[in-house]
Amino acid sequence: MVFFPAIALPFAVLSTKSLYVIGPLGLLAVFFFTLSFMALGYNYVPTEELLDKEEEEKAAMESVEDNACLELQNEELDDKKETLQSQLSERRQEIIREKLETWCADGGYRDTILNMVTMSRSLDIPKAELSKYFSGLNTTFRFWLAEVRFEAAKKMILEKPNYSNDMISAECGFSSRSNLYRMFKEKEGCSPTAWREKNC
Repeated sequence: MVFFPAIALPFAVLSTKSLYVIGPLGLLAVFFFTLSFMALGYNYVPTEELLDKEEEEKAAMESVEDNACLELQNEELDDKKETLQSQLSERRQEIIREKLETWCADGGYRDTILNMVTMSRSLDIPKAELSKYFSGLNTTFRFWLAEVRFEAAKKMILEKPNYSNDMISAECGFSSRSNLYRMFKEKEGCSPTAWREKNC
């Protein structure tokens, strides 16, 4: 917008009559350019601030959805408990627990696309048995896995305080930084950064 009046001004100066038209147009162009530049510069918000605000909003929305899901799943678990009268034997529970501990120690939770089917295949435990095992712990696979990842993230923050939240969320199997942020808000009542400052 400012470019055209700048090109036209030398011709306008040479021709006095055209100066009456091009001069005011040039002034208007400069006025609108300055006004829009100031307006955009005044409303500029750093990207990091926008991302943090967006993550807080996502975390709030997800926690509301998760609470509704949790209530639904708790009802389903109660129903399943009543129908699953045939519990796993103590020996079988111990075998599953040992396999899960070994799996966690090997970092199996780091896979972001992990689901119960792939986990049961890697552990060589039938999916039905895993479901019974988790229902015996009063939880579901999804909540158990989230808890494992959360504990791994806390441990990593303490052991490697120079790691960023993005690196920790990726290393611990969270699909995004906002999931890590939501878990800390839910469990610790603060962001991962604030928790790091309190505990490191």
